[in-house]
Amino acid sequence: MKNLLVTFLATFSLLTPVFSSSALHSPTKKQSWMHEAKFGMFIHWGLYSQLGNGEWIMHNARIPHEEYGKLADTFNPTEFNAVEWVSLAKKAGMKYITITAKHHDGFALFDTEHSAYNVVDRTPFKRDIIRELADECRHQGLKFCVYYSHTQDWKHPGAALHRHDTPWDEGQKGSSFESYMEEVSLPQIKELVTNYAPDYIWFDTPFKMDAELGKRITKLVKSCNKNTLINSRLMYHGNQVKGLKKAQLDELSEIGVDFLSYRDREIPESSPWDTWETCMTLNHSWGYRQSDTSWKSPLTVIKQLVEVVNKGGCFLLNVGPQSNGIIPEASQDILNEVGDWLAVYGESIYNAQPSPHRGKRFISPESLATIKEQEKLAVKTGATKLKKIVPQYEYEWLSTKSENRLYLHIFSPLSTPIQITLEQPIIQQVTDLRTNQPLHYTLTDQVLSIDPSQIMYQSETPSVIKISF
Repeated sequence: MKNLLVTFLATFSLLTPVFSSSALHSPTKKQSWMHEAKFGMFIHWGLYSQLGNGEWIMHNARIPHEEYGKLADTFNPTEFNAVEWVSLAKKAGMKYITITAKHHDGFALFDTEHSAYNVVDRTPFKRDIIRELADECRHQGLKFCVYYSHTQDWKHPGAALHRHDTPWDEGQKGSSFESYMEEVSLPQIKELVTNYAPDYIWFDTPFKMDAELGKRITKLVKSCNKNTLINSRLMYHGNQVKGLKKAQLDELSEIGVDFLSYRDREIPESSPWDTWETCMTLNHSWGYRQSDTSWKSPLTVIKQLVEVVNKGGCFLLNVGPQSNGIIPEASQDILNEVGDWLAVYGESIYNAQPSPHRGKRFISPESLATIKEQEKLAVKTGATKLKKIVPQYEYEWLSTKSENRLYLHIFSPLSTPIQITLEQPIIQQVTDLRTNQPLHYTLTDQVLSIDPSQIMYQSETPSVIKISF
């Protein structure tokens, strides 16, 4: 009886979630949907899509107010169809959608009473895009979320521009930051949460923020909808999150932040909070950029998704629709293939828990090639210093776990057995998840070993081994 109890406890230890020892809190009931969903669609769309040069074009090109504002006169995305967008996300295996309700250019994709600079009042389209997407997400069973640039706004006077930027247009002058928050930002936040009930609100670029204002915003959000989650970019930029100290994390928790938003395109090694998300692009751009055709392969997207889930996070993958309302065909093709993979292997992703088991890590061939090109350029030009390149690592395999199962995602051909220390669990079976065919294994001195010769390696999408206990 004693031996049976020891075996049970060892098995239970394997199957319970593994979070960082420094985690500040476990997920609450209102956060649980993120842990179940794991995969969402990010949408950057607005007036800038007409210029086909990314969402920062107004700032980067220092376009004057009057000139940029003329884009509203021609913004008429007659091909936009909320049903098609939500259906694409759903077919891709995504469980939620997050769209830019208002980006840094100050233009709102929703009907707002606190600025005439919005899609209903200012464009020939005259339809509330956020309303249509919110309704369709709920109709098709997806969670609906909004992005809102709460302090940085290049249109409305008094708003933050970008760190220490000075105004490049007279229209940006003539008011204070406090007035902007009182007259535009806070009222629009209240409208968004009250009228559209987003499952979370994704704040960004928190210039000029302090704890007092942060508490005021979270109080406002929770008073309108207690179930709307709030991300850490309310207070700290994404590139700051990785280096936050315990006191800063405590401050976020006290203010009422619900999850951490990591730096764009970064997958952290670990997180001090158990509810976190990272965002990634399908190419190099967020808003539509006509010249950017550097599309990620479906395999790359799946690898990144699995890595995020392996480490306990959620993966928010971006698309940048064209000005006519069509999501680029290349984006759709990639998402459809990812969806096909998830239709077979989704049980290894949704509601999965982080797992410490990982295969050998190596620098990706693409990253290695980039580093070598930089080295050649340095030799050719006589440069004494190289621009530091952060290597992009890949894994031979990664695991996720769910209830009494462990899943091994195979990314590379294996020449040696997979070996995992499992602390003496009772193994029911080891199978190929797609075919459900049993695989031979050995369990010696608490080490599970699987011969790679029987694993069906797939070069375009990873295969998955399912270990049942």
